[in-house]
Amino acid sequence: MFNRNVLAALVLASTALVPTISWADDSGTSKACILRHHHVTSVKPLVVEHAQGHVTVKKPAGAELFIPAEPGLTAEWLQLELGRQIAHMRGASHDGCPFGDVQVKVDSAGSGFSVKLIARDSDRASAVLEHAHRLLQ
Repeated sequence: MFNRNVLAALVLASTALVPTISWADDSGTSKACILRHHHVTSVKPLVVEHAQGHVTVKKPAGAELFIPAEPGLTAEWLQLELGRQIAHMRGASHDGCPFGDVQVKVDSAGSGFSVKLIARDSDRASAVLEHAHRLLQ
């Protein structure tokens, strides 16, 4: 009987601590809305070219990030993980995070991964790029 009470107390104590531990690293910083578990080493503007007759027009489209390779990480897994994070943001209110309505494209790039965060329009592209630069800190 004593062992059951001790076991029950330990189970209850551990379930009370789990939410605290799991949210401990989510401090509300710019990383909290996307790319929580990966280190971004570079960010550059993403530009798309549109042909209009004989003229090619370049427009801002978002940001291109570089994430170094990690053991076991693949482009497909990173694409899936980022897709899930963005889908979660679409279902909830995340004020100040422009990544909630971006398209993500992940490609292998030498010693890491190229992550393209493509805004739905050129007006939002600058906000995506600005927020992506905060991920470097």
